[in-house]
Amino acid sequence: MVTVRPADLPDFSHPPVAETVLSVQFDRLSALRTAHFGLFWGEIYDRFPATEEHGELASIIEQSPDQPQPVVGIQFEAFEAPPSRFWFVDELGTELIQLQRDRFIKNWRKVGDGDRYPRYERVREGFDRDFSRFAEFVSRNQLGTIRVNQCEVTYINHIVAGLGWESHADVGEVFTVWQQPRSTYPGQAQDLTFRARFPIVDHTGGFAGRLHVTLQSARRLSDGVPMFILELTARGQTGENSDFFDLGREWIVRSFAELTTPKMHEIWGRRS
Repeated sequence: MVTVRPADLPDFSHPPVAETVLSVQFDRLSALRTAHFGLFWGEIYDRFPATEEHGELASIIEQSPDQPQPVVGIQFEAFEAPPSRFWFVDELGTELIQLQRDRFIKNWRKVGDGDRYPRYERVREGFDRDFSRFAEFVSRNQLGTIRVNQCEVTYINHIVAGLGWESHADVGEVFTVWQQPRSTYPGQAQDLTFRARFPIVDHTGGFAGRLHVTLQSARRLSDGVPMFILELTARGQTGENSDFFDLGREWIVRSFAELTTPKMHEIWGRRS
């Protein structure tokens, strides 16, 4: 699938993107066993020679506000072994595939200071290639039918002090969602966490999912320099398969531009 970037989408020459994630969730493939994960790894080993094992991610579906909310309860399932999520990592550690019985995830992450965000179009192209290979593996081994029920796009931004701001108290220099109080009480916040979610509508005005925004202050592990971590996740579904990705990316990029200041846009080289 060829992705065309909207002409009016905000564009930055050097955005602070540290990680991007494209994920599809599908109906659980109950026939997929641990051995099959190993067989699939064998097919992609030349590109992803390292592996890790983690716990499964829970299934999540964004419900329209006018839909009845699901009943909360406890469900017990019998497994031959604890459910697992397998990571397949490339030699540089910048690309990885995460795979579990109901989810396929592709990550790009910044590892070194010289790593540059490869842009959404290239990340999407890589996801489509690798997900198609997994779908073909599932079909060839008669493991069931992949029916996508939810998609996610995530951008994680690391905004490090030194360009445009110096301490977490300068949050108003970076973001439009918080202005420091000018009064003595409560004074200026030394650190903060912000969380919000917004409905996503498609091009017909219908509910398509939600945008989840998390902002938190932190310090870089290597040297303790102040930084802000801004994570934006668009989750939802339109059409079939991964059709939601382009809409989710558009909401993330436009929202990023609205949530950050023109001063920072200049530093990040905004071109449109």
